[in-house]
Amino acid sequence: MGLAERRAIAQYQQNVFPGWQKKFNDLLGYPLEIEVDWPTMGEEGLAHLFEWGMNVIYFEPLMLALQDIAVDDFSKQALRDGFKKYFVSGVEPENRVFFSFSDKTLFYRLKFGGNENDIPDRKARLVQLLEKNL
Repeated sequence: MGLAERRAIAQYQQNVFPGWQKKFNDLLGYPLEIEVDWPTMGEEGLAHLFEWGMNVIYFEPLMLALQDIAVDDFSKQALRDGFKKYFVSGVEPENRVFFSFSDKTLFYRLKFGGNENDIPDRKARLVQLLEKNL
């Protein structure tokens, strides 16, 4: 990955990512651990799309899913008890199952780039996966 991509990733980490962390913590009412495998994010030649892509691929669908789930105290407590960590990677699994959940951790492994407009589908899959595991 070139300098432009690495710079875009660093700027996102410093300027945008903390805002997402705060939004998730505020919505959930507890600190959600978010781990991003930063070296695997981004794609050569797409530095100019990095901020927008990170938002719509990895964070906005989860925020929308959690807003759908966390509608009452019972649901918020289920999230508090059963969802502790969100792990994001740009390395796709061989089985092409991009979302998985285990040990109170949501794993999202999807290569950056392509299909950025699938927010409703991603949100629906996240709601289904989280509700099944909480």
